Amino acid sequence: MLKFLGNYLLAFLWVFFLGSTSHLRATHIIGGDLTYRCLGNNLYEITLILRRDCINGQPPFDNPASVGIFDSSGVLQTNLGKSGRLAMTFHPDDTLNEILKKNCGIIGGDVCVHTTTYRETLYLPYKDGGYILAYQRCCRNKTIQNIGSPLDVGTTYALMISDEALNVCNSSPSLSPYPPIYVCGGHPIQFNLQAHDAEGDSLVYAMCDPYSGASQASPQPAIPSPPPYLPVTFLAPYSTKDMIGGIPPLQIDSHTGLMTGFAVNIVAQYLVAYCVQEYRNGKLLSTIRRDFQINVRICNSVPEADFDYTLDPCAFPVTLKIKDKSTDAFSVIDSWNWENVLHSLKQNSIEQNPVFQFTDTGIAKIRLVVHSRESCSDTLTRDIRIRSVRPVFDSVSFTICLGDSIQLVKTYDAMVKYKWFPSSGLSCVNCPNPKASPDSTIRYVVTSSDSACMRVDTIPVFVHVCDTCAFNIRKTCLKNGMIEIAALNIYGKLIQPVPRIHELFWSVKKNSNYPEISLINKNPVLLNADREFSLSSKIYSWKPGLPRSIEFADICKRDVTDSTNLSCSGPCAELNFILSSCEDDYDLANNLNFPSAICQSICSNACNYIIALFETDGSLINPANYRIKWSTGGSGAYVMMMGPYYNTLTVEVQKGDCIWYGRYWKSCKNYIGHFNPEIPGLNMMNTTISGFSNLQAMIQNSETILIYNLNGQLISNNKNQIEELEPGVYFFKTGTGTNQRLLKFIR
Repeated sequence: MLKFLGNYLLAFLWVFFLGSTSHLRATHIIGGDLTYRCLGNNLYEITLILRRDCINGQPPFDNPASVGIFDSSGVLQTNLGKSGRLAMTFHPDDTLNEILKKNCGIIGGDVCVHTTTYRETLYLPYKDGGYILAYQRCCRNKTIQNIGSPLDVGTTYALMISDEALNVCNSSPSLSPYPPIYVCGGHPIQFNLQAHDAEGDSLVYAMCDPYSGASQASPQPAIPSPPPYLPVTFLAPYSTKDMIGGIPPLQIDSHTGLMTGFAVNIVAQYLVAYCVQEYRNGKLLSTIRRDFQINVRICNSVPEADFDYTLDPCAFPVTLKIKDKSTDAFSVIDSWNWENVLHSLKQNSIEQNPVFQFTDTGIAKIRLVVHSRESCSDTLTRDIRIRSVRPVFDSVSFTICLGDSIQLVKTYDAMVKYKWFPSSGLSCVNCPNPKASPDSTIRYVVTSSDSACMRVDTIPVFVHVCDTCAFNIRKTCLKNGMIEIAALNIYGKLIQPVPRIHELFWSVKKNSNYPEISLINKNPVLLNADREFSLSSKIYSWKPGLPRSIEFADICKRDVTDSTNLSCSGPCAELNFILSSCEDDYDLANNLNFPSAICQSICSNACNYIIALFETDGSLINPANYRIKWSTGGSGAYVMMMGPYYNTLTVEVQKGDCIWYGRYWKSCKNYIGHFNPEIPGLNMMNTTISGFSNLQAMIQNSETILIYNLNGQLISNNKNQIEELEPGVYFFKTGTGTNQRLLKFIR
């Protein structure tokens, strides 16, 4: 059978349709079948497969699909199902699309087939003569050429279950997948329709008449009409023995289920059907009848991508030689586009027979796109295992410190034998991946062999006396404008901090834009430009026999001070926030819009207080716009704390790839509770006023007004001079004696 997959889009898509019980005419039924499976205890799983045209109108699938239950004489069994009817529920997620689009090289209309599967369980007790199940629907495609009046002809999908099948709890054969939805005219047809029977029964195949059923007047009968069922009427010269008119005619092998024939080179659509009879010990158990449409198209170019290859695992680099085997039964292929991807390495070629080389092993994804002279294309992708007799090393050489060790091999083939020489400093010599800890610089030789070949490779290991506690700093500009600061060990590898093994302590100084921050056991860290930082590295070790506690540890400590002295640009430079508690110095200096519900000031010396995050415009941060991580574990716009733990509070705010670090330091120099103009018996009020109208309301009945600045200096005793005050924070003393009170006014 010709396989045409090159010049059209053949897509299998899960699609969803709303079920309907509408009685609209379904004029596009194009195939289906009924099968069953015995579940035991007289229960049977009934499966209905229904196919419809999804281009020339889209009638909804029945919901439910009604299957009639009849005895062998055609009498409706009203005691079974729902009064003789099995209602099969439509499941949208059990629907499949099969599509041909004539985007290149195909003459004729597009083809689209919706296939859905219904499944329900039915109780069928033993009955002499067995049962006949049937589903009916109208009508068929008007474009069918080999039957009369297809718009007036419906379909019946019937299933015969014999009494012998009921007696032995038989299951029907599983039918093959439906044939391709189109064939090329002027070429032979070959469909493998061999069914599978789990019980090993004998199967006999035959061409059958498709059944008619239902009508335009009753396109969706609630209960199908009883058997026997009438066949469709073929138009001359077509018949059951010659359904599509080719030479040789369409036929099916009675033993193998191989359907063969010839498609005339015209654009056409034919209705065909075949039956599968199931026998055991010469007794008929069941009969299944399936019908479907054959769409014939005129093909000018149908490229099929294909290739073969040879792999030389003994060479290094490993060599993959590809032999193109692509064909086009109707035209000529004139271009090849190859893509080869192994891990993150990509190689391309436009040669017909390319050669690729690999220095690593793994699964390579090879993709071929071929184009014909008519610009039709086909794509083929294959996974090829790239293997090498040679082990894959992390580097062409290694450098280690005296007393250290290193694993020599990155990956290896378990089917290959390895032998290492010399043995000095190796953990093993007949293993794929020894650990090397030589006392001096050495060159190791490894012999690798399998049943096909043998090769010899060398790998040098340089040994130096090192300060194993030393580390280096690597700075990298990121696209977002931040700078990545990474601590690397003496081998150039990123240090992975672990408490009480290797700890890192970062301290970043504050500047005019950002606060001081401390970070523990993070690596790498992201900082903004113009930040000075220091890093302390502590490596812990213990002498043999000593408890692994901090007091017995040998701590190797190294410190470095540096700065983010790179010029990097990006959006992260704009990320900045303010940490504040209500009425602290940060609040007063930035005129923050502190919601009253969270105005619990750290400056009041109360047990509980709140620290909050603000945008630079003074508004409380919206946690939905950021990823916030407080050192207390919180993730909101503020945290409530208690006791003297404020100077340990840190926060990390992330937006996309940008990170801002903050640390809160208590500052209450300008807090009203710290103001004392040395007035005995003064009634201190924690009241803040802004706006002249609010102030006038508070002092309108006061005859005596004293105005102080933040330093406690008396600057006026005339309330008429209030409007002349410069912007800032002031304190107003009103009243006399025990009625004195102090108000804070923000100008």
